[in-house]
Amino acid sequence: MIQTEEKRLAEVRKFLRLDFNKKNEFKDIVDIAARLCEKPVALITLLDEESNWLKVRSGVDVDVMPRDTSFCHYAIQQDEILIIPDATKDARFTSNPLVRSGPKLRFYAGVPLKLSNGIVLGSLCLFDIKPGNITILQQQVLALLGRQVVSFMELGMSRLDLEKQIEEKEAKNESLRKIAQLQSHQIRQPLTTIMGLVNLVKDGHQPVNDEWIDLFKTATHNFDTTIHQIVAETMARKDLKAIRFNKMVEEIDDYAILLIDRDGNIENWNKGAEKIKGYAAAEIIGRHFSIFYTDEDRKNNRPQKLIDRAARKGVARDEGWRVRKRVEVLGQYPDHRYS
Repeated sequence: MIQTEEKRLAEVRKFLRLDFNKKNEFKDIVDIAARLCEKPVALITLLDEESNWLKVRSGVDVDVMPRDTSFCHYAIQQDEILIIPDATKDARFTSNPLVRSGPKLRFYAGVPLKLSNGIVLGSLCLFDIKPGNITILQQQVLALLGRQVVSFMELGMSRLDLEKQIEEKEAKNESLRKIAQLQSHQIRQPLTTIMGLVNLVKDGHQPVNDEWIDLFKTATHNFDTTIHQIVAETMARKDLKAIRFNKMVEEIDDYAILLIDRDGNIENWNKGAEKIKGYAAAEIIGRHFSIFYTDEDRKNNRPQKLIDRAARKGVARDEGWRVRKRVEVLGQYPDHRYS
């Protein structure tokens, strides 16, 4: 029973995400239920651990009620409609504050809202302050409307899930593109070294001697190591980090926000960074963040000290001069800086 209730609550939390007021179908159903069954109040409710959420209402303006006073708590425990002709004569409700004091409820009828997987979320229900009943035909209509509510809910949730999948796919494709840019830079450096050594021999500037062979072995080893690191790296972890960064900060253009790895290499770049620091993403991703520090700061190893401090303490704060990209203006290269 506990496991079943846990699953039910998980489904309730999921369906609480739905915007029941976005479309008119749900409101139309409760209005029709109230009119056809001749009752002043009709509700679509979802019941979680502590609350009875009145998601769609006709005849009442309350959004949420405590679960422990809820009639729907009993409705979700059965497969068919629950009818309470007079709550003052039902032992389950005689001490209920909704019965004893305002609004002094008397009549209740509720059909469980059961999903296609068999889990019950809440009810489509009717209330009245007068004792009463509903006919067999009205009971059948209420059950039919309850099934219609479930159909609309499941359709709405399917739409939400599809939109989420599309959003995640688009974000993942963007993150993979940025990861490819970074990996391209990682590969380019050792590959350039190899091609340089080959061209030295090809152009007759360097004989193939032991020294050249040792250099070539080192270069090919570095290239092979880089490839293996890229292949072995956990893509899922980088994906999540890149997606999270993209969604939160990529469109911010008031502040320069960049993501670096543990070695200080730039992994991502937002619009603010491009505007403030002067570099396009394609020309800065993969380079070391020390490029933004003055010659004196680099000489004093200030960038690495910040990385070491962040690794030890989880955060590192620093104030000082930073260097923008040099921009050619009338043949000169002014050093644009900001603090």
